[in-house]
Amino acid sequence: MSTLDQVSDGHHGLPVKESQDLLNAPGFTDAITKKHLTYQTLKDYSTTLSSILVTRYGLKEKDTTIVYGKNSIWYPVATLAAIRVGAVACGVSPDYTVDELSYSLKTSKAKVIFATVENLDRAQAAAAKVGIPRGNVLLLEGSSKGVTNIQELLENSAGLAPVPSFQVPEGKTNRDICGFLCFSSGTTGLPKAVMISHANIIAQCIQIKDITLSSHDRVLAALPFYHITGIIHQLHLPIHLNANVYVLSKFTLDSLLQTVSENKIKELLIVPPILIRLVREPEIVAKYDLSHVERFSSGAAPLSREILDLLEKAFPGTGFKQGYGMTESCSAIVSHPPSKYDYKYADRVGMLVGSTEVRIVDLETGKDCEVGKSGEIWARGPQMAMGYLDNPKATRETFDKDGFLHTGDIGHFDDEGLLSITDRLKEMIKVKGIGVAPAELENILLGHPHVNDVAVCGIPDERAGERPKAFVVLKSEEALRPIEAAREIFEHVKKEKARYKWLQEIEIVSMIPKSPAGKVLRRKLREMATSDNKNIVVKDISCITQFLMAKDNKPHHSIVHFILLFCGKKLSVPPLASSSAPVCIASL
Repeated sequence: MSTLDQVSDGHHGLPVKESQDLLNAPGFTDAITKKHLTYQTLKDYSTTLSSILVTRYGLKEKDTTIVYGKNSIWYPVATLAAIRVGAVACGVSPDYTVDELSYSLKTSKAKVIFATVENLDRAQAAAAKVGIPRGNVLLLEGSSKGVTNIQELLENSAGLAPVPSFQVPEGKTNRDICGFLCFSSGTTGLPKAVMISHANIIAQCIQIKDITLSSHDRVLAALPFYHITGIIHQLHLPIHLNANVYVLSKFTLDSLLQTVSENKIKELLIVPPILIRLVREPEIVAKYDLSHVERFSSGAAPLSREILDLLEKAFPGTGFKQGYGMTESCSAIVSHPPSKYDYKYADRVGMLVGSTEVRIVDLETGKDCEVGKSGEIWARGPQMAMGYLDNPKATRETFDKDGFLHTGDIGHFDDEGLLSITDRLKEMIKVKGIGVAPAELENILLGHPHVNDVAVCGIPDERAGERPKAFVVLKSEEALRPIEAAREIFEHVKKEKARYKWLQEIEIVSMIPKSPAGKVLRRKLREMATSDNKNIVVKDISCITQFLMAKDNKPHHSIVHFILLFCGKKLSVPPLASSSAPVCIASL
């Protein structure tokens, strides 16, 4: 039976497998506290929570609930509760600012928010801004006066009869029912809400399960649950596999490696910046027994051959796999099957997953390319998303009438059927595997009073993969004080955007390179970013390191330290006198 046939026969939601040994049955385990929810408990909790959301909070079919939180064993409870009653589950970054969250709430038409203690104030402010009742802001876990968390809701549910689970209406299939919204950072402006159907989720789980070894019974959940990779590989696929999930709520390299070591996890699904740290911080890796690790799995951003060789050398006997896809393809279009779990294939992103077609299209002729020749990657399959919520224009631009997703990436197949990515049309900046749209930052920067013109591109960063850099044309009155102007621009972005979108550098330029039609020449920007030019470049060190040492030799977090690079010389420049941030004046 093909993947497509299995999806057609698939039921709403995902099965929960029963186990005789409930205490040790698979489920979601908090890697730090060791609290464990078996899949049967997860089913019971999500059933009860869904009934509470319907009877007490007025949740209805097609309404949206948003999880505005970090990874937690309560995350899947909130997610599965929503889809059980025909609502739509949506996750967003816990670092979103009030404005970013407000945009997501408004776009998704959310009715209920699950937040954390750390971002509760922002959640309540955003809710008020879009008209969501304060009482509809709940906590995933933790406590705050006057706010209810999931555990308290469950404890106070005695006597509550479960509401019926959602049934697909007659005449429709699970392909027609949106179960999830996942925000994708488009390159042309604000994020778009990608509609993921239940069929999309089920199809991708089946596709990946078909190329997953049966020994993959312990899953590391270090990637965010709100990202499409987390939704598939850490939340839904493990239920299909009856695998245990070890949830890392807060990332440090030590906590990740300790979790892997303690639980004998064999496969590590982690983004390139973490893999890079594994080979460049051997003193941390050496503290843990990782002899049981069989392979590494990655995606979201490219890895250099140098890093792959270092990884193979650091972990001899291991294998490597990766995949390629995007939110709009519900994760993977291609991935490495077990026969290709080898470092010699690692610089190619994999082979087609089941029931998936890919065309490599010549950009000039519109015809299919021969093997070995690069063109734009178009993909079609049961995992391709429904489109963008309330955005038919963007949907038509991305998904054609024949059902092909136009990825905007350039690549080619080789004689072995392996896909290589050679370039990208879309100029997305990948910060720790998360997309940041240049246009989103450009729009906010153009609204700053010091900025006459601006363009943003990504620049390499050892830990994050890439970070945003802005090329700024200052207004004439600000050109005489570029450092102060740059500092104010940095702070403006920090107030408006989540941390991973913060600028790492600002380069002061006299003009932005553009085509005769006025389009920003982003390739030229990347050349400028690596050239030995005479422009002023201001760096925000808070995006480069976690902390610096102040004069009293105590660490201060979020230190802002500016460096002026002018005519080949590095000069240390302190922030404005009004800044309350501690300053480290480096010896340069």
